[in-house]
Amino acid sequence: MAIQSYSDLISAIDSYTVGAGAPGDLCVMLAEEALRPLLKHYRMEKKLTQTVPGGTSPSLPEDFQEARAILVNGKRPRPLSFQNTDPSTLGYVLTGTTLEIRPVPTEDYQFDLYYYQRLPSLSATNTTNWLLTYFPTVYLRASLAQAYHWLKDAAAEQGEKDLTSDALSAVVRDHNRAAVYGNTIIEELPSW
Repeated sequence: MAIQSYSDLISAIDSYTVGAGAPGDLCVMLAEEALRPLLKHYRMEKKLTQTVPGGTSPSLPEDFQEARAILVNGKRPRPLSFQNTDPSTLGYVLTGTTLEIRPVPTEDYQFDLYYYQRLPSLSATNTTNWLLTYFPTVYLRASLAQAYHWLKDAAAEQGEKDLTSDALSAVVRDHNRAAVYGNTIIEELPSW
């Protein structure tokens, strides 16, 4: 059975658990919550470009998971602590969903954010996403781990967690192949 959509995934969960009554939709939702912090893949990358009014700081997009690169007027700010009061250092502090630029530019400025997007949730109306399209085994195994947890079958749950880990290693290999191999990063050293 090929798993190409949310309904295919629910059917597969039902067939593996042989009608034991595990709530497939809940298992998928819990699997997504468990997977989100573990995922970092080039298919998650997005870019946000905006002009920010002077004296204000940009808000992070709702689907933000992790920053990859930040540019303010084409310059890369450094992450700062709240205690840093050096006005000569272009930096940022993350507070909730706001990226506070320090020092705050007084005029409108260009803000570019390259980031990893949170895994979009599957549902009856959002029937697929990049993970299900390219790595359906990850979804199936993580959802089955949740189903066996619900069914209180600890041995089967652990087996599915192990298989989920194996499936996630394929995601990592694919990311590394696309993002690292053959993509040599050259960093210039400052003058001595």
